[in-house]
Formats: sequence, C-alpha cells, structure tokens
Amino acid sequence: MWNRLYLEYFKCFEKLSLSLAPLTLLSGLNSAGKSTVLQALALLHQTAKDDEWSKSLLLNGSTISLGTASDVIDKIHGRKKMTIGIETDNYQCIWRMLSEDRAAYAIPFKEITLTDYITHQEKSYSIESSKIIAVRRVLPAASIDDFPKEVAVHLSNQISQLTYLGAERLGPRETYDLVSSPSKYQTVGSQGEYTPWYLFRYADKNVTKSLQISENPPGLQRQTEAYLNYFFPGAGFVVEPIKNTNLVNLSIRTSQGNEYHRPQNVGYGLTHVLPILTACLGAEQGNVVLVENPEANLHPTAQALMGLFLARVAASGVQVILETHSDHILNGVRRAVKDKKLLKQQVAFHFFKPRQEDKSEIISPLIDDNGNLDDWPKDFFDQFDKDAAYFAGWEF
Repeated sequence: MWNRLYLEYFKCFEKLSLSLAPLTLLSGLNSAGKSTVLQALALLHQTAKDDEWSKSLLLNGSTISLGTASDVIDKIHGRKKMTIGIETDNYQCIWRMLSEDRAAYAIPFKEITLTDYITHQEKSYSIESSKIIAVRRVLPAASIDDFPKEVAVHLSNQISQLTYLGAERLGPRETYDLVSSPSKYQTVGSQGEYTPWYLFRYADKNVTKSLQISENPPGLQRQTEAYLNYFFPGAGFVVEPIKNTNLVNLSIRTSQGNEYHRPQNVGYGLTHVLPILTACLGAEQGNVVLVENPEANLHPTAQALMGLFLARVAASGVQVILETHSDHILNGVRRAVKDKKLLKQQVAFHFFKPRQEDKSEIISPLIDDNGNLDDWPKDFFDQFDKDAAYFAGWEF
C-alpha cells in the first residue's frame, strides 16, 4: 500500500507530504489542489502505460491531458523542476524532473531515487549520466544488479495497474468502443469509456472473495450487476458485441421485468456508477483506484451507499483515493467505520483549504471507532448546518 505522496513544485504545491490510507478521502473548496493530488499519480500511470520506455513524464496521453510544462511546474518557485514521490512501509521512490523548455509536452526525468527501508539501501539513478539506464515503466531498468529487484518490480506493477476515473465521465451512448488490442494493464478508461467492453472481456474473472455477494456467481459481470442492483433495486444490464464491428452494445434494465433499454433512456446515474463498480470489483488486492466525484448524478441515498461500497473495497485490500464534495459519501464512510467494516486507521481525511499566498493548506481530521471526527474546520461539509441555522434565525 502507498502510505505517503510527496509533491514538490507541482501545480499549486510548493511542497506537499500527504499521508495515504487504504481509503483516502480528499475534500475542500474548488481549486484548492484536490484533483492535483490524483493527477500526479495519473501522470506516472500514463507514462508507464503509454510508453514504458519513456525517459520523460508524459503530460498528455490516453489517461489525462494537462498541457505543457508551464501548466504543471509551479511558476513561482519551481521554475524548471518538479518532484513526485511515493512511499510505502518498505520503500520510497522519488522522481525528479527538469524541463528546459516550458512549452514541452513532456518533462524529462533528471534523477530517480529508490530507498529500501528493509535493507536501508538507497540508490540514485541519473538519467543523463548513464546510457544503460532506461526508464522502463517509470523505473530504471538497472534496478538491477545492486538494488533489490522486487522493490522496482512491485512499484512498477502498482503504477501500471492503477485505475484513474476522472471527474468527466462518458455519458450514455448508443454503442461503446471495443478495445481490439488491449494492453496488459487495460482499465475501464479515465472517462469510463471502456466499461462495457471491460465487463464483456472479463465477465468471468472472479471478484475478490471478500467483496463477492454470495448468492450471485463470482464472475465480474454478474457481481457488478448485483452491486448495481444494490444501488438501484431491480437494475441489471446486458453487454453484447456488435457483429463485424469494433463496438459493443450496453442494454440496461431498471426494474425486475425483462425489458432492457438503451442507456440514453435510463438516466445518467446508472451509467455513471457502472464504471466505478467495474473498476473496483475488477481490481485485485494491492491495486490502486483513483476516483473523482463518485457522487456525480447520484441521489443522496445512493451517494451514502457509494461511501459504504468504497469503504468495503478498501477493506478488501484495494487502495482507494477519492475526491468528493459529498457529505453523504463522507457519512457513508463514517458509517462503515462505526459498523466495523473498516478500521479507523484504514481511513484518512484531508480537507484542502483555499490558497493563501499561492499555497494550499490541508487539515486532516481523525476519526474514532464510532465514526466521529475530531475536527470540523470551516467549510468542511458544514453547509447543511449553516442553512439550518439561517432558517432558524441563529447566527452560525
């Protein structure tokens, strides 16, 4: 599991050291840096997936598009450089990047430092100084002869197998693309655009046992349908390839009857929740899933259920990092802790305050065994209380 993220001179952060947990919830006002945290990890994944031999961090690709070096390197303090780091219980990896061209669409790796906390070894690899070092899957291939290979392989696999679901998700469509040549690390897509194909391709892949709804077959497609029914009683779906095309068709049922409908005719909620369910249930223990705005187009009851679902996924061994504006998601997670479905130490809350002098401040409330938080900073899911106080004629 990743337990800490380091950022330096990346977008709004001069320096950031952020604790991570099996379930990490990022909240706060708009443009305070929440999405930036997810984007940093998505960039590493994109580089590993799109060009595993790249010697540069790819800013634009199949997962995310962030523009040029000037868009992501802190203009005031960073100038030309930035850093991304990941830490686990056993090791730390720091990527240092330097761009002489602020209009570049990729930022060259300058140095990669691997630290093994078990053997207390540390090794830095200069990308420029050695021709034998290639950044395969964003790690030096030379890890090699003088450094534990399993460290590099483990982190490489985690980055490559990461799933990122952005805030902009694909809405209902008549048809969906079929991935004709899937990569080893194929996901549902950053917009959920490959969800129907993924459900068809991996229909019989067994879901992690602790996540299985026992009365249903253990395969991904039927387990996903069972969870969809949990959010929308009576819901179901059928995925079928369209002959002689690279397309698949998704039909959705909204009640216990046998009538299936086109996605355009069943509302956005079902098609927006389906990629999240598929990504989480399709993940394996040790994988990382990033989700922005899981509450999108969901009724408050379904939002609370989403919080409970993501807590259950995290408890199964899949690390979940989510960004949300929903107090119902928050309360779903709190309920999971109170019900002992997730331990309090398995959850991290981070509230991003508005920038002060171009810096973001982060407050991290702690949760107890009963789901209570020790701190409710101003603007941290307190709008209901503010409105209630207003209508009651109280000052808040």
